[in-house]
Amino acid sequence: MLKSLENIYGTRRSSSKYDGYVCTFDLDKTYLDTRFESLRKLVRIPFEKAEEKKNIPGVAAVVRELRRGPGGSAPPVPIYFISGSPEGMHKVVSEKLKLDGVGFDGILFKNWRSAVKKFQFKKIIDKIGFKLAALIYARSVFPLKAEELLFGDDSEYDATIYALYADIVSGALDDYEVLTILKKWNVAPDERDLIAENLKRLRESGYKPRDAIKRIFIHLEQKTPAHYHTTLSDKVVPTQNYFQTGVILYKMSAINRAGLFRIISDMIRNYQFGVTEFTTSTEDLLRRGLIDKGEARKLLRIVYKGNPLALPRRIISDLRSDFVKTLDTFSRVPDTILPPMRRETDRDLSLVERYLRFAPKRHV
Repeated sequence: MLKSLENIYGTRRSSSKYDGYVCTFDLDKTYLDTRFESLRKLVRIPFEKAEEKKNIPGVAAVVRELRRGPGGSAPPVPIYFISGSPEGMHKVVSEKLKLDGVGFDGILFKNWRSAVKKFQFKKIIDKIGFKLAALIYARSVFPLKAEELLFGDDSEYDATIYALYADIVSGALDDYEVLTILKKWNVAPDERDLIAENLKRLRESGYKPRDAIKRIFIHLEQKTPAHYHTTLSDKVVPTQNYFQTGVILYKMSAINRAGLFRIISDMIRNYQFGVTEFTTSTEDLLRRGLIDKGEARKLLRIVYKGNPLALPRRIISDLRSDFVKTLDTFSRVPDTILPPMRRETDRDLSLVERYLRFAPKRHV
């Protein structure tokens, strides 16, 4: 795996003074609408053509806008993908991203062949060690001042892996604590060894522990309860769709107003994202404290005045009416993101104890 990491991310830290975002996306069920709930569907994945692969609605527009950045003449924002699919998928996935107009810097795939040769079939499904090793290695070669946005979904362990990674790079966990957690989670010994090597590589790279992970976006593809994913970290932002993701990115100034407009337009044009979806999604953001009423009104102005795709005035009027009713419903809305919901029994536990207690679950 180390050779693959070196091929994707390089072997030495860039001398760049870049201090913007680096974005890392899971591929299956975060970007691609991949179905592998059964062995038959899993086997069929490598044989699909690029044009046969479907996206999660709105995600391609979000990645394009992140790549573009909030504006100006800055270089493209680095975009990476990490996939548990086999390495033979590289060509077709690259073609798919090209069809979508998505620029990227690298895609890391899993070495299924090695797992099969060693009869380690569990490794094909389990991705904790694989993904965490990749994230830690990547951090060791990213520009020192770069900050990260992470994107995953609720079908596997993404929120858990990303939360653990955020605590590692912030310095909240020592190496031995990380390895203790991974052993408890039954991560394979050789993957734990690679993670240990990458933790050492990170320390020697010149990186100083800090709060470098700014947001962890979890697409609720399996419709699991949002609060389940915020148990371990208040950086986790579960979203029902990529309209909500776009709104939070706009609030963070990771994309600009025109970028949010293009995301909304894409979802209306290609995914039948209508008045009901717009208002219910915004209501959910308000209910969870992810935006306040002032930001919600600003969002309405973007759509109402911009009128994506020249929608009929009747539809725009209905949208405005429903939206105003939604705002009236929320007379008292917090201005900041709500703290993570934790079980009462977890509140007195140390960070390590919470991870040891928190058993990663698949939702497929």
